[in-house]
Amino acid sequence: MKYAITGHTSGIGKALFDGLSPNCLGFSRSLGYDITIKENRTKIVKEAYDCDVFINSATEEMGQTLLLIDMFYAWQHTNKKIINVGSRIAEFNEAIIEPNLLAYQAEKLILKEMSNKLKGVSSCKIEYKWFGYVGTEKILAKYPHFKYPQDYISVYEACDLIMKEDVI
Repeated sequence: MKYAITGHTSGIGKALFDGLSPNCLGFSRSLGYDITIKENRTKIVKEAYDCDVFINSATEEMGQTLLLIDMFYAWQHTNKKIINVGSRIAEFNEAIIEPNLLAYQAEKLILKEMSNKLKGVSSCKIEYKWFGYVGTEKILAKYPHFKYPQDYISVYEACDLIMKEDVI
């Protein structure tokens, strides 16, 4: 099985990439793959085309959802799989009015909705996997008062949930 993953240089994406290597291609903004730029998304789709599973992990503005759409069009007549990494924030019924979180919530809501709409309309398998806070360096620096396991799951627990076939 060959994998492609976005956001592979930090956090969950890095842990997934490290665990799936050498059978994994990585795409990150730090290496010139900014998913908010159409040309970069096109390049990712082309370079990942021969993979079996695409893990859509990086999030930036609406790039993650646009990349889902681009990958879907490329793979819609295949038996390949796209796994979209979502967030618990998309499960809230009310808007989270906090700087930066409202836009993030909107992004994840749209990603979830598009994942659900595309699921089952072609031979390409679409999955949306979500969870709450993950103990990445970024989150632990932002919320130093968080305690494990009450407030967050580990990066490796998140990876297990993403790679697990049946996640509730």
